[in-house]
Amino acid sequence: MNPDLQEKNAMHTADELLPRPWYRQFWPWFLISIPLATIIASIVTINLAIDSDDGLVVDNYYKKGLAIHLDAEALQRARDLGVEADIRISQARHLLDLHLKTRSQQAQGRLQVALRHPTQAHHDLLLDLVPAGPHYYRAELPADMARVNWVIQLSAPESGWQLHGRIDNKTDEARLLLR
Repeated sequence: MNPDLQEKNAMHTADELLPRPWYRQFWPWFLISIPLATIIASIVTINLAIDSDDGLVVDNYYKKGLAIHLDAEALQRARDLGVEADIRISQARHLLDLHLKTRSQQAQGRLQVALRHPTQAHHDLLLDLVPAGPHYYRAELPADMARVNWVIQLSAPESGWQLHGRIDNKTDEARLLLR
């Protein structure tokens, strides 16, 4: 056999036996990608936390906790007076209609409806209801009202009663019966 050919085959075999450089192999890049992806996800999460408003946390949580007892008294007062309210929200007409049933004239008077957005306090609405007939009240709604499950609170400030509930406002017509 030719000595030049043997030397060439020996060099070729030696090159094949040498490992490839680390940056040309799969596993180092795979292992580097895991912590790199974690760092990128952490940076995105930190940016979201800084940029978004956390409307669920209340500054005066102690006062809110004390107010729960007042709410319970107001709910009991509504039960004692036999207050029932049939609330209808019409997105098409931008109206909130309310039919109030009571066992006592004492339960009637000025009425307010608070519509609380479940997560974003800047969407909350406080509406004064205007009499539209005997036991009927009405309020105009903003045209850009969000279509969410509103937490609704009906109250008569002078009479001291309240009713609470949730109304699904995702359709054009929504209805809720509060007792």
